[in-house]
Amino acid sequence: MNKRVIIDIGLTEERVAILEEGRLVEIHIERIEDDKIVGNIYKGKVTNVLPGIEAAFIDIGIEKNAFLHIDRNLEIDDDQKIEGIEISPSSSSSKKIKVGQEIVVQVVKEAISPKGARVTTNISLPGRYLVLMPNNSNIGISHRVEEEKERERLKKILQQIKPKDAGLIARTAAWGKELEDLLPDLDFLIRLWDKIKKRMKRAKAPILLHEDFTLTYRIIRDLFTEEVEEILINSKTEYENIGKFLDNLSLTSLKGRVSLYTGEKPIFEEYGIEKEIQKALQKKIWLKCGGYLVLDQTEALTVIDVNTGKFVGKGDMRKTILKTNLQAAEEIARQLRLRDIGGIIIIDFIDMEEQEDIEKVVKKLEEGLKKDKTKTNIVQNTELGLVELTRKRVRRDLENMLRTSCPYCGGTGRVLSAETVANIVLRKLEELCKTSSAEAILLAVNPQVEKVLSGTKMLLVKQLEKDNQKTIYIKASKDIHMERIEVVAVGRLKEVKKIKQMFN
Repeated sequence: MNKRVIIDIGLTEERVAILEEGRLVEIHIERIEDDKIVGNIYKGKVTNVLPGIEAAFIDIGIEKNAFLHIDRNLEIDDDQKIEGIEISPSSSSSKKIKVGQEIVVQVVKEAISPKGARVTTNISLPGRYLVLMPNNSNIGISHRVEEEKERERLKKILQQIKPKDAGLIARTAAWGKELEDLLPDLDFLIRLWDKIKKRMKRAKAPILLHEDFTLTYRIIRDLFTEEVEEILINSKTEYENIGKFLDNLSLTSLKGRVSLYTGEKPIFEEYGIEKEIQKALQKKIWLKCGGYLVLDQTEALTVIDVNTGKFVGKGDMRKTILKTNLQAAEEIARQLRLRDIGGIIIIDFIDMEEQEDIEKVVKKLEEGLKKDKTKTNIVQNTELGLVELTRKRVRRDLENMLRTSCPYCGGTGRVLSAETVANIVLRKLEELCKTSSAEAILLAVNPQVEKVLSGTKMLLVKQLEKDNQKTIYIKASKDIHMERIEVVAVGRLKEVKKIKQMFN
């Protein structure tokens, strides 16, 4: 696979773009003002325990208390025991949790308004090839290592090197590596955990015990595999630091794939990434065949609708629909990664009558999702032709990272129509005519609203003038929002007329 990593180090943020076959598939952004906490380890204090929902809230020293799900490794100490709870799959002891207790946790999901960060007591320290789990003595292999023979080989290596009181997971990058390749990584992780334990003993909660790498170095640690042909970065300082970082990870052989960008254009413009980011914020996504997707995100779920659009095929409706759905399945998998959409996702493919076609489309979707390092599960294919899947939500998606709710529509994406606002204007005029003894009224509205009022509704305005013996002026202003009605003046006719002239 032709895979490249483009890194833009700016004044206020780091941005990392992942390109596969020349197409943008992932964008990661980390800002200076953001407190990146996923992966951080804290010594916190239990502030509240809720047995009813098997949860506790932990003060880890940030704005909102973190949420801890009481899983199978903890008990609640409030005379209500949750049965069958153990510290780890390999331990028979249990550990009670109570208000005021100090506890070591790791952030697994950042705070996404209005919820606080989610934490776990199952600490994991990722290295280049391995993940060390100090509170768990199990071993595991990355689900992306699919070949059974390789999984078994790695499992045997892990059994040989696994510390007595900790567990290990082989990461995808461990594929094909030998025992001697993994030992330096393991040694680094054990030394790191020893440092954390020493600080843990003398520190008083709430306190940060360990902070994960910044974005650039996490990407290099986690994604810089043999698949990556080049890493291109626009900062000379970080370029040099990456070289040192690769030396520390014993990856000197990969240094030749890291290049310093020296072009005149901004690096993301040079490679068309800025345009792709803008496209990733649009609701409509065009397919190569002329069909398109419509993507709607809500707080609870994301809905994706597939349409044939401009694609009419060459006479065979079944082939037209199948081709559109196949391209849609491939593009949907890319969009989920690119926009980093999590939670429940419903896909409404174009209806297909043949089961064979349905299976082809679902298979194409599954193939695309395999490239995604974030866990995604296809839950079901419903009778209505809807495909339901779930994708793990770890951080804010691209939409929430780059955008905020519109101050006018409150995030609905819709405003009142000109016709509706015109009717509101008439009701407002009726109210002013009844409650005011003024001779004249001057209102300012959006030009589209004024256009409606100057049409058939002008007869109603004239009727109000006649019935109430008042003069009514309605002026258009392009600076006024569609839904706003501005009462400019209410008073004597001469004075209002003068203000009207100034208003022009």
